[in-house]
Amino acid sequence: MNKFIRYLTVAFFVTVICVSGNNLQEISGQYAAEHKIKNELSKYRPALPQAFAAKNAYAMGKAHNDALFNADFEINGQTGDAGIIVNQSVVDMQNSVNNDVVGWLYIPDTRIDYPVVAADDNEYYLRRDIYHHQSNAGSIFMDYRCKCGLSKFNTIIYGHSMKNKSMFGDLKLFGDPDFFNMHTRGALFTVDGAYMLDIFAYMVVGADDKLIYDPSAETDVFLEYVRRFARQYREPVPGNIVTLSTCAYEYDGARTVVLAALNRYK
Repeated sequence: MNKFIRYLTVAFFVTVICVSGNNLQEISGQYAAEHKIKNELSKYRPALPQAFAAKNAYAMGKAHNDALFNADFEINGQTGDAGIIVNQSVVDMQNSVNNDVVGWLYIPDTRIDYPVVAADDNEYYLRRDIYHHQSNAGSIFMDYRCKCGLSKFNTIIYGHSMKNKSMFGDLKLFGDPDFFNMHTRGALFTVDGAYMLDIFAYMVVGADDKLIYDPSAETDVFLEYVRRFARQYREPVPGNIVTLSTCAYEYDGARTVVLAALNRYK
């Protein structure tokens, strides 16, 4: 009997080790695939003006910000007006990679540097990469209700929070007051042009939050709600906003959201 129990114990641990090994191999392969796709697509990403790299751009004054708004962009060695360069970048991705591409999202000092896609629902890209292949990491995707452009008051963009901090795994960094205070800018490139994202809030909300996930929310009501419940906050510049959303693990159905005001590059 003792021999049988020992046999079962050994068999159990061998099974656990094998399953764990397979899982690790699968995760490792997934991360490698993500990295490969990101490298393949990097040629489509517009090169930002160097001034954009300043972490505290928000607080550096009007002269600096005006210069940044008017700076030239570059892609594939070509330099030019933000609108022309960005339009070329997104259209090239639509023609060569995936017609569902609606833009590119970049947040300095994070791993968030990805193309954005949009489908006819919010399920398709949850487990598919930009090439339509099955992927646990999914894609960075825009809410289907916003895919017509940035005309809604609130454009919502989703991504998974991966253990290696890829996709939207770094959104939680904005929960740290020092990081939040020093990182005030992002960029969103769409077929309509280049937009600066002035990051103004970090929140943890429920997945069923009807206000945060409402593209057509009433501006004053929305902003008062954010002021009241945000864990990090500064007054935003006026205009439409972008909500970046990913999973949080504080409670069932929790979501991390980072909010930013939209400003078009001139």
